[in-house]
Order: sequence, then structure tokens, then C-alpha cells
Amino acid sequence: MDLPKFNIKLPLGKKKKAKKLVGLDIGSFQVKLVVLHQDEKGNISFLKSGKRPLPHGTIVDKDIRDREGMIFALQNLVDEIDPDINEIAFSLAGHKVLVDKVEISTPTGKGKIEAQLKESIMVEAEQRIPTGIESVQLDYFELGKSENGKHTQAMLVAARNELVEDYVGIIMDAGLVPILIDLDSIALYNIFEYNYDIPQDECVALVNIGHSLSNVAFLIDGKLFSVRDISNAAQGVWDRLQTELHLSSDDLNELMISTVPIEQSPTTKKAVSNASEDLGIGLGMSFSYLENVTNGIKVDRVYFTGGAIGIPFLVDALANKLKIPCELLDSLARIRFDPAVFGDTSIEVAKSLYSIGISLALRSMEVV
Repeated sequence: MDLPKFNIKLPLGKKKKAKKLVGLDIGSFQVKLVVLHQDEKGNISFLKSGKRPLPHGTIVDKDIRDREGMIFALQNLVDEIDPDINEIAFSLAGHKVLVDKVEISTPTGKGKIEAQLKESIMVEAEQRIPTGIESVQLDYFELGKSENGKHTQAMLVAARNELVEDYVGIIMDAGLVPILIDLDSIALYNIFEYNYDIPQDECVALVNIGHSLSNVAFLIDGKLFSVRDISNAAQGVWDRLQTELHLSSDDLNELMISTVPIEQSPTTKKAVSNASEDLGIGLGMSFSYLENVTNGIKVDRVYFTGGAIGIPFLVDALANKLKIPCELLDSLARIRFDPAVFGDTSIEVAKSLYSIGISLALRSMEVV
């Protein structure tokens, strides 16, 4: 099978050609599609978007368990949003993706520096990937050089071949052409970098709360420091909410797909606070780990995004637990949009719900 290049390069390119840009965000709970438009001047507009819930068990721990159900969901979503869609960018996450920071001696010999750098990183990859580099799709990007220039840091990303092939195969069988593969946590960084002036003197945590995983990216002094996935996510919050609010399974399902809204009351606020306990602990442990490996650097601010933002009071509850200033990441801060394109979905929720899809669509600009 011919695979698209596993491409997790950070900078967002720009092309001076009008075109549709499509991002496909495949989650464990639902699949989301975003269509942007880039005009001849490089201006980006949000055209349309959509989502479709996946039957329970379709994706488990990011592994596709129901191939036919997945294809059916993708085809229906494309037919609903734009049947002319063909080329898309998508992303991966989970236990079959390795992200590791490496530091190598900066090449100084004769020859092309980039080729020497790649060779050194491949040597590091062989030592860090137990199954060998032939078993993975591999890519990397430079993070920068040490102060004296003698060492270069890079982020190494490897995805198991079977994971890439499963997702690419599903997408192609649904009638789509995958042109770029990203990583959820890197897409999280990219959407922040596109819409914000990155703080140069702070430690910032970006958190995308998905259904089964939460992606975290740490930025220190204006640069990406590290990324990680944690297993505390929206599913745990929803399961606990079912107990806290004494909901039936049918009631819970309706709330999760926004068929009916959650009543915003003091009772709900307390229930959400209790339900977010494990998520808060998971994030707190992740922040503590960062503090340990950086000899004391603490997170100054947290930006939240992801589908779980639709749960009322969740961000406030997490801010209270973490004792850190928290706010929602605005994925459309520098993108033109008509509020009417989101229908009944509030703009605040839409900005979080489609943030990864928007990032992936933007990344597709790089593909010529």
C-alpha cells in the first residue's frame, strides 16, 4: 500500500492558490470533518464542518475494531458535508505512537548538514524503538540548538506500521485520499501557534480533552518543549457524571451527543466538579512531571480545547483543582467565519470541538 508521508513538521506553510483545505479528526467517540477555504491572497475562511458519532466499540484504544462501521460513518459524513471532498489530512495518537525528545551532536563535518542530522537521529531511533525502525513510520523535527551550538534537540515521532496502514486503508476505502498524517498533540501546538503570539517568558500547557485520551503540549519560553498523551479524558468524566446525576444510559447518550443540553444548575456544577476529579489528577501529575524534568519550571497558564468543552463548568472545575489560570483556546482567532455555519452549536463549543480538524486542514496547505 502506498502511504502518504508521515509529516509532523511544525511550521505552517502558505500557498497563494485558492483551494479547499480539509481536516479529518478521527476520535474514539465521533469523527469530525472541517473544510476551510484559502483564497489567492492566503486568507483562510471557515466554510463548513460536521460530526458523526461512532457506534460504541468502533475504535478502542485508538485501534479500529469495526472497519465497516468506520467506513460507513466516514462516507455518510462526507456526503452530508461536501460530496466533492477528496484529499484530506488526518492525525494519529495512542499507545502505538512514540514521541521522544532526542539530543545529538550538531553536525560539523563536510556534506549536507540535513543529511548528517537525519543519519544521527536514525541511529538514536534504532536505540529507542524496540521493534526496529522498519516496523514504524518515522519522522522528526528540530527543536533548536543548545546555547553553545554543539548539540541539536529534535522531537522524534514514530507510528507503528499497522496503525498507519489501518487508518489509511479505512480512509481510502471510504473514497478519500490521505495527503498528510499528523499527530494529535502536534496539531494542538500548530493550532495555537497559528492563532496566538506565543508567550516568550512563560510555561504554557495546551490540553486537548478527547474522549479516551487527552493530548498535552508544553511550551517553555516560546518553544515547544514536549508533548504527551494521558488516559484521563472525557469518557471518565461522563461515566462519573452518570453516577453523580443518576442518569440512565439513554439519558447519558443524549447528553454526550448534545441531543439535549445539560441543565446548568448548582447541582450540575457540583457533579461536574466531582466527575472531573480523575482528569484533574491526571493533568496535575503531568504538570508535576514537567516540573521534575525541568528542575522546577511550573505551568503558568493552561489553554483547553476538545469535545469535552461542551460539558458545562468543566474548565472552571479544572482551574479550581489545578490552581492555575485556565482559558479556552480560540482556534478561530485568525480565521474568518460566519457564526451561522455552526448551526445550533455555540461558537465557543465549536471552536473547541473542531480545533484539531481546523489544524489539520491548515496543515494541508503544505502539500503541493
